[in-house]
Amino acid sequence: MSTPTRPSMNEVNPSSQQPEVNHPWVNHKPTYRAREVQILADWIRTGANGSVIGPSGTGKSDLLGFLCHRPEVLQGYLPSGSQPVTLLPMDLNTLPAPTLSALYRVILRAFDEHHHRFAPESQKMISQTYEENSGQRDPFLSQTGVRKLLRHLQEQRHRVVFALDRFDAFSTMLSPQMGDSLRGLRDGFKETLSYITCMTHSPSYLPNPEVLGDLKRLLDQQVCILGPMSEQDTRQGIARRVNSAETKPTTAEVATLVELTGGYPSLVTQVCRWWLTTKNKPSLEAWQEALMQQINVRHRLEDIWFGLTQEEQLVLTEMHGAFSMGESNQEEVAERYRPTVAGLLEKGLLSHTDPGYRLFGTLFASHIATIEEASRGRISLEHASQTLYQGAEIIQDLTAKERSILQFLAEEPYVQHTYTDIIVAAWTDEERYHGVTNDSLFQVIRTLRRKIEPTPSKPVYVVNWRGKPEGGYQFFPEGRPR
Repeated sequence: MSTPTRPSMNEVNPSSQQPEVNHPWVNHKPTYRAREVQILADWIRTGANGSVIGPSGTGKSDLLGFLCHRPEVLQGYLPSGSQPVTLLPMDLNTLPAPTLSALYRVILRAFDEHHHRFAPESQKMISQTYEENSGQRDPFLSQTGVRKLLRHLQEQRHRVVFALDRFDAFSTMLSPQMGDSLRGLRDGFKETLSYITCMTHSPSYLPNPEVLGDLKRLLDQQVCILGPMSEQDTRQGIARRVNSAETKPTTAEVATLVELTGGYPSLVTQVCRWWLTTKNKPSLEAWQEALMQQINVRHRLEDIWFGLTQEEQLVLTEMHGAFSMGESNQEEVAERYRPTVAGLLEKGLLSHTDPGYRLFGTLFASHIATIEEASRGRISLEHASQTLYQGAEIIQDLTAKERSILQFLAEEPYVQHTYTDIIVAAWTDEERYHGVTNDSLFQVIRTLRRKIEPTPSKPVYVVNWRGKPEGGYQFFPEGRPR
């Protein structure tokens, strides 16, 4: 990565150039997550919107916090002479109420809490605008305050990026009006405002993606997949976490910690805690077994596993089984599931070595070896024979109604079908003439789930959605993450 020339201090507000010493990110090296930071800096430079997506424990909040609280690092990735930019942390999960008024007031509060990142003339206006609107309940007045502030920044040629952390959690309280409002703010100030969100999964897996409306197009505009850290970042992370120890880990111990965790942030944290609190450590060869007995380590491994689709789980299980059988077996698995393997490579959970493939860390490989219930894999319909498969296995013993419903869903996946849509597709005209209740549909879905779902009470293939005047079901052929 070429290092852009850092802007001179008269081009950027001096106070925004200094790291904020009260935050833990001050100890991160400027090269932390260099690949991902460069991607996000390119978004900021071009005014693009996007989403940082990574399973639980990949450090999404850490990455966003690092960029927000280390402005001097971000400026190093931007071209010399570029207009000032502030990455503003915006935790919308702190909304006191799911209303437009609360949304605008929380935005103004975020500006006020970080007003020191702006030029002096802007700081005064930010504080004044927040004071004028902090008690407002009329959404028009608080919206006017937000727009007034953005118009001022537009005149100052100062860009602002709303860093929306844990956006998937916020989406559960998001109303269509709030989504439209966020989209409208962006559309009204394209040269001044953009959004970067953090989510565990893509917007398609959100509980009610339809409430995003046109906002979803912004969040899907650019995507940065976050996975394990680089070896350099992992070693630096280990050093930060064990810094309090009187005796530092040996070179061999650090190498073992890197190999065990594979650089997955949540695992690095838990394994370093184990290292710090275990006085009589076993030999290096026994560390893996000892760590697999730690409940906190097992919980982090389960978080990673359940954050995958059923198809991803199946591929990793088969790939793990192929490791001991040689390169040709691994390539056979990779060829059979090429798109899924490509996705796992992008997530960093799988790497292409010379020769063959490998899982990102030995603890995760050990966890996969302990899983007793096989993952189900993708549900697909072979159109010529109208045969339904789950993974490589034919789905057997379906009743006529179960088969009709599953075929209909497999032909139109991801669509939010209403109860009526499904009843019309699966029941004949005569049956509907005599009356088909929603309860009849519920009964068939219940028995179908027993045959295709790994845990019927927590479905991942046929998923409920709620709407007005009626809800329905949405089908994820790959088995969405839990």
